[in-house]
Amino acid sequence: MQNVLISSRRAEPIRRTALDLVAFFLLLLLFAAIALFAGWSFWHTGRIYTGVNVGGVQLDGLTRTQAYKRLNETLYQFPLPPVTLVYDNQQWPLETTQVRARADLLDAVNRAYLFGRSGAWWADGADQLRAATRRAEITPQVAVDQEALRAAITAIAASINRPGMGERTLGDVVIAAQPGVEVDVEATMQGVLGALRNVGVYTMVQAPLVVHTVAPPPSAAMAAPEVLAASSSTAPLLLRSSEDGFALALMAADLRNLALSTAPLTLDEAKVRAYLQTLATQLDRQPRDARLRFDPDTGAVTVLTPSLDGRQLDVEASLAAIQAAVANGAKDAQLAVGPVAPAVDMNRIAEMGIRELVASGTTYFAGSSASRVRNVEVAAEQFEGVVIPPDGIFSFNEIVRDVSSANGFEDSLVIWGDRTAVGVGGGVCQVSTTVFRAAYEGGFPLVERYNHGYVVDWYGEPGMDATIFTPTVDFRFRNDTDAYLLIDPVVDSVNGVVTFNFYGTRPDRTVTVSKPQITDVVKPEPPVYTVDEALAAGQTKQVEWEKAGMSALVTRTIVENGETRTDTLKSLYQPWRAVYLVGPGTPVPTPEATPPVSSP
Repeated sequence: MQNVLISSRRAEPIRRTALDLVAFFLLLLLFAAIALFAGWSFWHTGRIYTGVNVGGVQLDGLTRTQAYKRLNETLYQFPLPPVTLVYDNQQWPLETTQVRARADLLDAVNRAYLFGRSGAWWADGADQLRAATRRAEITPQVAVDQEALRAAITAIAASINRPGMGERTLGDVVIAAQPGVEVDVEATMQGVLGALRNVGVYTMVQAPLVVHTVAPPPSAAMAAPEVLAASSSTAPLLLRSSEDGFALALMAADLRNLALSTAPLTLDEAKVRAYLQTLATQLDRQPRDARLRFDPDTGAVTVLTPSLDGRQLDVEASLAAIQAAVANGAKDAQLAVGPVAPAVDMNRIAEMGIRELVASGTTYFAGSSASRVRNVEVAAEQFEGVVIPPDGIFSFNEIVRDVSSANGFEDSLVIWGDRTAVGVGGGVCQVSTTVFRAAYEGGFPLVERYNHGYVVDWYGEPGMDATIFTPTVDFRFRNDTDAYLLIDPVVDSVNGVVTFNFYGTRPDRTVTVSKPQITDVVKPEPPVYTVDEALAAGQTKQVEWEKAGMSALVTRTIVENGETRTDTLKSLYQPWRAVYLVGPGTPVPTPEATPPVSSP
C-alpha cells in the first residue's frame, strides 16, 4: 500500500508537467492565431478582404478605388435584365434605357469593403475565414433614375387610363354607366423601387401596375333640374370615320365636359385634342409588313405573308372638323383617319431590287441537346421572309420579341450572371451570332452588338459572337444598300448547321475580316467543388469548363466604290472557372493538383 502511494505521488508531478506543456502549446497556438489574425487584418488595412467577389468579379486585396475601377471595366458590358409591369394579363417591359437603370457599383464596393468589418471580432474572423476558403459573393443592387421611371410609367398609364362614363341614351337605347380606370403612378413606382431593393443585378423583376377604379359620373336621371335643362339644349354630335365605318356619339354631357361655355357651345381646344389623342389609341392600327421568299434558282420573289395597311387618326384635322361642326350646328363631324402604308408593301415587289445573294453567315451547333436544337429552330423560324427596307434598322429583339415557353422555346443552358444555368431559350444566341456574322461579313454598319460574358465554344474564335437578352440586349444593324434586304434562315438540325442568307442587290464592295487579336489574357480561378447530395460518395460531375478571360480585337476592312475604310470590333471576355459537383465524402483535389480541363 505504501508503494502504491509513493508511485502515485511520483506520477502527480509528471501529469502536471504534461498538462503544463499542453496548456503552453495551446497558449502558443492562441498567440499564433491572434498574431496571424492581426497580420491578416493589418495587410488588409484599407483593402477588401481576400475571397470577396462582386458580381463574379474577384476583388482580393484591392482598395475601394481599385475595385470600383475594375468593376467598371468588367461589368459595363452586361446590361440589366428588364423590369416588367403587369396588369390584367398584360405585360409592359421597361427597357434599361427608359429608366436609366444601372448596377450600383459604388454601393457594391462599399459593401464588399465592409464584409468582415462588423466590429465584432469573432464574427469578423468567421466571415474573413469563410471568404478566404469558400468565397463571399456581393451582388450589386439595381439603381434607377426615379424621374425617368415616373415618366415611363406615366407613358404606360396614358394607354390604360379611361374616364368613367355615366348612363347615356342614344335614341331609344340606354347605355349603362361604366366605371373608369386610372393608374396610380406613384404607387406603381414605389412598388418597382421596392422590388428592385430586394433583388440582385441578374434577377428579372415583375411589379404590378397599381390601377384604381374611377366611379362613373352621375347619370342624367340623377342630375339636378338645371343640368337636365342644359343637357336637353345641347344636341349630340356624331363622330364618323368613313374609312372603317366607325361612329361615336358625343352626348350633351360629353360636350359640356369638353366645352369652355355652353351658351353658345364653345369647345376647349386643349380638352378636345386630349380626347382625340385618347381616341387615337383605339383607332390607330400599325401596318403589317409583307414577308417574302426568294428562289435563288429562278430569281422569283413570292409572298409568304401579305402586307396590310395601317391607319392613323389625324388629331389636328379631326379637331378642326369637330370645331367646324359645332360652329355650324351640324349633327356629325368627319374624323380624319388616313391609311399608313407598310414599309414592305407586297404590291411593290418589282421595285425592291431583291435579285441575288448579298451576304451569308454560318455557325455550327452539332452536339447540342435536343432542347437547344429546338430553340435554334424556333428562333430561326421567326426570321423567315423578313425584309429590311433601304436604310432600315434590323432588330433581333423586335422580330423574336418574347423568348418564353409560351412562344415555343424550351429550357436549356443559358449564361446567367457568373454561372451557366437552366433557363428558357438556351440556343437563341446561336441564331443571333449567325445573323451577326452575315451582317458583319457583308459590310453592314452595326448599330448595337454585345459579346457573351465569356468565350463560348459553339461560336468558334473569340470576337465573332453576338449575345441577346430580350428585350434589353439587342443585336441591330442597318441596311445601307439601295435595295431591300430579304432574310432567309436555313437550319440543318441533323448536321447541326444554321445559315442566314441575305438577298437583295449586291453593293460594289469587298469585305475582309481579320483574325481576332487576343490580348490581356487572364487565367481562370481554381475550380470550385460543391457537394451534391444527389451524387454518390466518390462521384464527380463537371458542370462548368474553365475559360481564360481575354480581349479580342477584330478588324474589318471594306473597299467600296474605290474607297477603303476600316472599323474595329472589341470584345472583352471574363475568365470562367471550372465547377464540379461531388458526392458527400468525395476527396477534393487541391488547386495545384488540378489539371486544366477544356470544354467538350
